[in-house]
Amino acid sequence: MTIESHLAPMLEAQDAAAFDAFVRESPFAAYQQSRAWPLAAPAHDRRQWRYFLCREHGAVIGAAVIRCTRLPMGLWMASIQRGPVVHDAERLASVLRELKRALRRSGCCLVHIGPRVRGRALPPMAEAMRAQGFAPLLAADQALHHVTGIVWLDKPEAEILAGFKQRTRRALRAAEKAGVTVRAVDGPADLERYQQLLDAFAAARPDYDMRGQPDAHGQAILVERQGGALLLAERDGVPVGAHAFVVQADEAIWLSLATLDRDGASPGYPLLWEGMRRARALGCVGYDLAGIPQSDPQDPGEAGRMQFKNGFAPHRRIMPPMQGAGFGPMPQMVILGARRAFRTLRRLRGAAHG
Repeated sequence: MTIESHLAPMLEAQDAAAFDAFVRESPFAAYQQSRAWPLAAPAHDRRQWRYFLCREHGAVIGAAVIRCTRLPMGLWMASIQRGPVVHDAERLASVLRELKRALRRSGCCLVHIGPRVRGRALPPMAEAMRAQGFAPLLAADQALHHVTGIVWLDKPEAEILAGFKQRTRRALRAAEKAGVTVRAVDGPADLERYQQLLDAFAAARPDYDMRGQPDAHGQAILVERQGGALLLAERDGVPVGAHAFVVQADEAIWLSLATLDRDGASPGYPLLWEGMRRARALGCVGYDLAGIPQSDPQDPGEAGRMQFKNGFAPHRRIMPPMQGAGFGPMPQMVILGARRAFRTLRRLRGAAHG
């Protein structure tokens, strides 16, 4: 068995084409593992990106978009959100073995992974991660949700709508009666309106962490590269909501939703329903609601978001949590503890100067 890998900040044209094709055709594809993600993700002065390709006898068997973050004490860590990507669950162990070897050679001290896997592929991929020395991160260090809700779209629209809870169908009728309309973003002016809605939503909900979400321009990049849509809701010609989704494998996933609710007619319901209709027209069989709480909601804001999503009667999906493995003599817990302390200090300094 001849396995070789390539880890680099840029890919030559041939490797880039092979990377794109492999990720696009994988049943475990995720937008965070597309080459569009580094272009769309929020910029950070301590982060860079690298790409990993793993081949066996010349054929690609694994790929990853890697976020590289500088840590205190001259260390750096790798984070692979929703990856690495494979086609065959049975090959994940080989890919992880080569990934760890490549990262160790490049000076990495810690790697976090979180493949987008579910169903029958979950047990063998979970065992592959365990066998290669990965263990689930503590809840405080989990950067991504690992429980989500899927609304199935592989049926007529009337059946999808009938599957929603009664309160959601009532909310859709109320929005229509109030004159809320939904259309696609069309041009730079609409994209600016989209950003204004994101900003207003963030300002009104300081408890809702949106730091990892791309801005409107970044979301437009993902939609253009991956497929999907950016939508605006209007009432009396005034923008009152925005929603975006992107395509990954045979599903669509919620990317953002920002609303300015008023008079009891929430634009969130028609925005999400229109997103589902458009995703179904693109051939998507499911609509991923981008996370639901694993247990009881922790605050009123989370409770409200959970109630909204549950109104669409999603199927509950469990994915593996983010997993970590360290290299060298320094334990993973020490590295993560130093990272948390550094983040806390930086946040306190920012508050003191704000």
